[in-house]
Amino acid sequence: MKYKVKDIDAESHHSGKVTASSMEEKLERTIRCSSVLIAALGISLIALAVYTAVLVLTEYRSPRPCLTEQCVGTASRILQALNKDVDPCTDFYEFACGGWIKQNPVPEWATSWDQLAKLREQLVSDLRELLEGKDDEGLPNSVVKAKSLYRTCVNTDKLEDDGIKPIEKILLKLGLPARPPTAASANSSWVEVAGLARRTLGLNVLLSVQVAEDVRNTSRNRVVVEQVSPGFSERYLLQPEQFSHELEQYHKYIKAMISIADNETDAEKFADDIVDFSKKLAKIMTPVEVRRSGTHLFHEVSVQQLVQGSSGGPSQWRQHDWDRYLKLVFSNTSVQLQPHSDRVIVMDLPYLQKLAVLLADTKPVIIERFLWWSVFSTVAPMTLSAFRSLGFEFSRAVFGLQQRTPRWKSCTANVNANFGVALSYLYVKKHFDFDSRQKAIEMVEDVRAAFAAAVKDLDWMDSSTRLKTLNKLQAIRNFVGFPAWLLTHEQLDKHYKHAEVIEGNLFETYLKLTFAAVKKSLESLREKPDRDRWVATATTVNAFYSATLNSVTFPAGILQPPFYGNGIEAINYGSIGAIMGHEVTHGFDDQGRRYDEEGNLKQWWSAATLEHYHSKVQCIIDQYSTYHMPQLPNYTVHGFNTQGENIADNGGLRAALAAYRRLAARAPALSRAALPALPHYTPDQLFFLGFAQIWCGNSTVGALKSKMVEGVHSPNKIRVIGTLSNSQEFAEAWGCRAGSPMNPHHKCVLW
Repeated sequence: MKYKVKDIDAESHHSGKVTASSMEEKLERTIRCSSVLIAALGISLIALAVYTAVLVLTEYRSPRPCLTEQCVGTASRILQALNKDVDPCTDFYEFACGGWIKQNPVPEWATSWDQLAKLREQLVSDLRELLEGKDDEGLPNSVVKAKSLYRTCVNTDKLEDDGIKPIEKILLKLGLPARPPTAASANSSWVEVAGLARRTLGLNVLLSVQVAEDVRNTSRNRVVVEQVSPGFSERYLLQPEQFSHELEQYHKYIKAMISIADNETDAEKFADDIVDFSKKLAKIMTPVEVRRSGTHLFHEVSVQQLVQGSSGGPSQWRQHDWDRYLKLVFSNTSVQLQPHSDRVIVMDLPYLQKLAVLLADTKPVIIERFLWWSVFSTVAPMTLSAFRSLGFEFSRAVFGLQQRTPRWKSCTANVNANFGVALSYLYVKKHFDFDSRQKAIEMVEDVRAAFAAAVKDLDWMDSSTRLKTLNKLQAIRNFVGFPAWLLTHEQLDKHYKHAEVIEGNLFETYLKLTFAAVKKSLESLREKPDRDRWVATATTVNAFYSATLNSVTFPAGILQPPFYGNGIEAINYGSIGAIMGHEVTHGFDDQGRRYDEEGNLKQWWSAATLEHYHSKVQCIIDQYSTYHMPQLPNYTVHGFNTQGENIADNGGLRAALAAYRRLAARAPALSRAALPALPHYTPDQLFFLGFAQIWCGNSTVGALKSKMVEGVHSPNKIRVIGTLSNSQEFAEAWGCRAGSPMNPHHKCVLW
């Protein structure tokens, strides 16, 4: 059978006949077809309208994911970090960080590992590349010095050849014997040794002396005297039964170091003397809790009054030549202290008075041994590798370190400590996006404005205190990225004009750099404080608030992913935004609130408002004091000592979220951006993930114990759990029922 296409017209022509009835039928068929077509067209138009509406709604509710390199990288990091098997309302830290924790064990050369540590590792690697790169023509002289110091540091052959001779030389220069003191050889005055050690090595032994702003009038500098650590954790020293392992290892370390220095010394007895005297020093120290709780320890006296002692002080005070001590500290400087006109701020008079008694009642050989050990243990690691190996073994036993730090890494850190601004010059030119600096400044301003709005809504603060709080908040100065002057060769070289590097001689270079730095610091006594100074270099992965400067600093080092530059604002505000809020809130934590807008220590709060404040702070103290880590079931977070950081975490998160919502109101498109593979997470959920994941981390048990015993920060997990469980916005974003672990009925809210 064949098929063919009908030709209707041909057939009609073939018939040759058209009737009335056929015309009517054709017309009817035409009308019916037209009606069907019109109906179909109407349905199509309706369908098109619905489809268009769906597209619009879809675009609004589920925006197209951001596919930039930044966004793809951020999405990948978030997905890999998650542990979706955990209910976010039960343990948000484990939900947000479980995958990260599993994939990122503590490296053998570290004792803790988190996002800050990873970023620092990257920065150190970047700095190494810059230091080892070829010397281009036209480099600032300060950068040339930094590179020279690095080359000198990594050359350990010279250190081994010199042996312990450099140590002996500095010991003799300070008036100490070249070998560990014995009863027969002890003839040094603690005043001479401690004074010279402070001037020559920048080493504070027995007490601390520095030049800093007068906390009651920050327009001038003062000599500040206070207590100093005995060289080992005072909490460990004061609780020998609880920390017997740590003390045993410290004793072992001292003994081994002394055995290398002089195999004829009774190293066991020497170590006993050091640990015993360290315990006595720890006992007379004013506890952190007392120092934190008030200003009653502050005393301002003239140099003459300090030398003579107060009428109610111990009789042993005048047995010590305090005048000679201060003169030695300021020797070889342009400063000559005036007995009556120069004022000294004694931050801890009770400690100094007890120290005077302790030194008078202690055998001279014990004091000299402690001084000798303090100097020796400071400089020995800069000589023989055997000393550095003992330091590693101590850290292995106490903190769980498994591998020695590579020499290049410790040398890079050394150069950064001495030539941080010069390295910043190299770093920002290669690794910092200059355009991102302005965006970061805008974020700080967003956070500040959000904090101000919150202050205006507080129902527990009276109008007078509120006004002063807002004035102080407005007066906070931002330092973001890096100081512009460091890009000017002349100013950069001027900053390091007194820094001298002796290539090939690390020990002598260390002495010269320290001598010059201490001289510059001490001579600032006669200068007006620089209110525009940066408290950290650009090559720092951290953020800061200065109470006396009333400033916040966010160096270029931390303005990197995963803290900043994540591609979408929800993550940026949840991470670096929360850190910005954290630092701003420090201006109003239990310590920062004592300082006014000019950074002066002053009572500017009304009694009624202060009472409400203390009540809310106590809520936070009590909350965090209940937390513990499963690795250390017998230890809880020290809620009192960590209160400042916990207040800052809570206030910072709240301010950052409010700042993000302000951004969303003025730029909706920015706030609706989504990440690839994560379209089901709302912007608020991404914000809280951004916050939690910057604290993903692991730690050895030893490092965690140290943090919980004497740290001012809560462990990373507690920082997340404690902060988010106080946030009603978090509970709403994640749909956590009331009474669930992450949405307790009782919440602590201050700012």
